[in-house]
Amino acid sequence: MASKKTPEHRLSGTRLGTRFSLTMTVVLAIVMLAAGAFLYDRVVKAAQDVQERSFVEAVKLHGENVRESIYQPLSGSGVTRFDGQTPSDKVERIDVVMVKGNVKGWLYRAADTSRHRAEDSKRYDNNPDYDNGYDDGFKDGHQLFVPNAIRDSAGEGLLPLILGVTIAVILVGAFVAWFIGGTVSHPLGLIVEDIAQIARGNLRHRTRVRAGGEIQLLARSIDRMAGELESAQGAALEQSQRERELGLASDVREALLPQTIPQIAGYSITALHVGSPTPGGDFHDFVEYEDGRIGLLVCDVSGRGVPGAMIGAVARSYLRAELAHTDDVPQAFARANRELARDLRRGMYVSALYVLVDPREGVATVACAGHKLALVRYTAEDKKIRVIHPEGIALGFDKGPVFERTLVSVKVPIEKGDRLVLATTGAVQVHNAAGEELGEKGFFRLVLQCAGRPAQAMPEGLQQALEAYAEGTPFPNDISTLVISREA
Repeated sequence: MASKKTPEHRLSGTRLGTRFSLTMTVVLAIVMLAAGAFLYDRVVKAAQDVQERSFVEAVKLHGENVRESIYQPLSGSGVTRFDGQTPSDKVERIDVVMVKGNVKGWLYRAADTSRHRAEDSKRYDNNPDYDNGYDDGFKDGHQLFVPNAIRDSAGEGLLPLILGVTIAVILVGAFVAWFIGGTVSHPLGLIVEDIAQIARGNLRHRTRVRAGGEIQLLARSIDRMAGELESAQGAALEQSQRERELGLASDVREALLPQTIPQIAGYSITALHVGSPTPGGDFHDFVEYEDGRIGLLVCDVSGRGVPGAMIGAVARSYLRAELAHTDDVPQAFARANRELARDLRRGMYVSALYVLVDPREGVATVACAGHKLALVRYTAEDKKIRVIHPEGIALGFDKGPVFERTLVSVKVPIEKGDRLVLATTGAVQVHNAAGEELGEKGFFRLVLQCAGRPAQAMPEGLQQALEAYAEGTPFPNDISTLVISREA
């Protein structure tokens, strides 16, 4: 079923083929009429000229001596003479009227040089009908009277013939113009319909024209344009979908981050999260206990975008639920791992670094579930850093036995002035303009450089140091940084 044309795709005015046919017909008619008039005038003049020469030659060869005065010159008429090689070849033409019958015409007379000329001249000199002031030598010569009707018949039938031929040529030209106009306009009409299909959004539509020359070149250009538009539309849809996914992932990521930072007497806790252009599910969190203890958690999630954000949300829920209801950190991790291993697809995982701080004893229990970036401990006594990296595999790789067997926890003392730094692995993946990765050792050097700052300013100092190293290169992954410092 033919698609209905929208108003903007309907043709306005006459079609190209019709305009071409009408224009060619009008131009051809004007040209042919002008040519016909010119030919008619030229042919009539040529015919009359031939006729004139025929009359002159007829007088010379076959004219008859007329002795009666039967012709009279018309008033105001002139005399035209045709001179030959000898005086006897002289012929004159006079516009006369025949006395008998009152017929107007031309009188052709040839000069006579015979011996009777003098005697005949005396006889005709006294005749008033021939006393016209002309040379007497013409009075005795041969004469031929041609009526105007015969003279005017030189172009008889010529005008209808020329008009007929002109009309026939115009009709043939109009047909040829109509045929050529249709041949040219038909493929253009198909191209217009094809463009209308493409304009309505059917970018997979291709032109139906099978022609040569410029028409085929135009059709190929339109097909190429449609293909490029289809690719651009696909890229735009993909980009739009990606932007929506990134927006959703950003929303989920923001929901994963804690809104407040808990406070512990004698301790200072600071946190900072720096997003990347492609957010994922990496997050940090706090777990508060009724006895005053506080847990600090950072997690890396495999995958980017919405899938990574959803995995991060699920992992956060399981870990918070298990860690908040037991003092045994390895046991809480084991139960959370069993739930995640059931939900995650093969190859997906969540790594976690958890630090449970007991402020009364000044001791932190550290557990690591496959987190690649170790806990960094800065000791105020010797102003050095140490890394604590207990064994353990990431959550979700194994459903239970291997995970539980490898996971261990360690105790770390916290003295006055000491600081514990937890961070996601995005911090060590930062690249500079030359493409060189910062790495773990580079990150540890930055921690040592920023350790001399006040505790509250240390996360921001780390961020500034990372940005200085990146030299304007965007961070490849989100970075969460937690710092807990013992003040008393």
